[in-house]
Amino acid sequence: MLAPAPAKTSLARDDCEMLTRFNLPRASVIIRPLQKADNHALEWHGGDDLRSFYERQWMAHEIGEAIVLIADFNGFPIGQTAIYWEGKPAHPRIPDLQSLRVHPMFHGQGIGTHLLNAGAQVVKERGFHQIGLSVNPENLRAHHLYARCGYRVMTEPYEASWQYTNAVGQIVVVTEIILDMVKEV
Repeated sequence: MLAPAPAKTSLARDDCEMLTRFNLPRASVIIRPLQKADNHALEWHGGDDLRSFYERQWMAHEIGEAIVLIADFNGFPIGQTAIYWEGKPAHPRIPDLQSLRVHPMFHGQGIGTHLLNAGAQVVKERGFHQIGLSVNPENLRAHHLYARCGYRVMTEPYEASWQYTNAVGQIVVVTEIILDMVKEV
């Protein structure tokens, strides 16, 4: 007769058995203006290499050159977008929505759509009739989102550059092909 297996006294690191299941309270996401404390938490996108980018964005928000909207989930910024009031040099009278991003764990849940809609509402409340943005034509996911939200292409693709200072103090220049889109608000 076989002896009974010894009882487990601790879980092995690779033990895959479910220990328990529980439900979290239903939580909501709020869209609110950027707060200085959000800057560090936003580094989930780009890490400390983009710290100077977030600091510049905060300064633009603080002096009223832009408004940055945050998708806040339980006090943590899981998404963001910035609206620069003066727009692009080619379209200076159309506020420009930039840097729309949603934490990868929250993709596909409508957060980007809500940020786009909130941005359009803020622009409308400020008395503008249009809002613009740019997209890489190869970023089909973003392009489809913008089109679904009412943006239409207004330019042919062109090359644009922006820069930031990375974590070791080097200036990094990013050049990409983009096209401009606009929405009536």
